[in-house]
Amino acid sequence: MGATLRTGAHVTEESTPGRMTGLGEALLRFALACVAVAAGLGLLAALIGFATGHRISNSIAVAYYLVGCILVLIGVFPSGGFSLVRGTMTKRRPTGARQDPTFLVGAVLIALGVLADIYSF
Repeated sequence: MGATLRTGAHVTEESTPGRMTGLGEALLRFALACVAVAAGLGLLAALIGFATGHRISNSIAVAYYLVGCILVLIGVFPSGGFSLVRGTMTKRRPTGARQDPTFLVGAVLIALGVLADIYSF
C-alpha cells in the first residue's frame, strides 16, 4: 500500500537542514527579548528619574548605559563552564566569549542609551 505513495526518490532522501534554518525565529526571539528588557528598564528608569526630579531622558540613558555595560562585561567574560541560562556546570571550559546573547543585549542597550542622549525628549 505504501509503495504506490512513495514512488519518487525525493521522498526517501533525508534532507539535512542548512545553517540558516530557524534563523528567523531566533532573531524574532532576540528582538522580543531586547524590546522587553529595554521597555522594562526604561520604565523603571523613568519612574526613578521622575521620583528624584531628574530629567527622564537622562535617567533612561544612564540606566541603559549601566545595565548595557554590565551585560557586555558578563557576555565577554569566560565562564569556566558555568552557564547562566542552564545554571549547570559543563565539562568543557570555554576559552572566550560564551554563546549567550547577553553581550548583544548589552550592546543594544548601550546603543539605546546613545539614542536617548542624542534625542532627549
